[in-house]
Amino acid sequence: MGRFKDKFKPDIFCDDVYTLDIECLKKIGIKAIIFDIDNTLVTYDDLKAPEHTKKWFEMLHQNNILTCLVSNNNKERVENFAKSLNEPYFYAALKPKKKYIIKACDVIGVSPNEAALVGDQLFTDIYGGNRLGMYTIMVKAISDKENWFVHFKRSLEKYFLKEWF
Repeated sequence: MGRFKDKFKPDIFCDDVYTLDIECLKKIGIKAIIFDIDNTLVTYDDLKAPEHTKKWFEMLHQNNILTCLVSNNNKERVENFAKSLNEPYFYAALKPKKKYIIKACDVIGVSPNEAALVGDQLFTDIYGGNRLGMYTIMVKAISDKENWFVHFKRSLEKYFLKEWF
């Protein structure tokens, strides 16, 4: 069972995206970060990026970190949020499928092994990034307001997380 579980294990776990050590990521060869949106950057209710998120992305860009958004949410939600950050994006990505994660890397001009994937869910974000050999970073969910399916997946995630963190 150990090797099976390792497919879902993030490289690191952080309280939130704002505590990421950018210099450390750069030292290990990370040139880009692919972000999930909902419960990773903002709550499901936040339609646009708040000012502190905009400043965070500006700081990433000033540090030569490329960025892209990849979400399983619908076009309208993802497009509106991405436009508020002026970021490239992919919606209805069906993570953990590889297709749109690869497209995100292509759009910003990096290979998956030069990118980190940041998200709040093991079975979509982390597993999707691990399948491509990306550096994966799991953050705590911002809010506990979620649909029933995500709530169900979170109960399964606890089984894995208790052994790692």
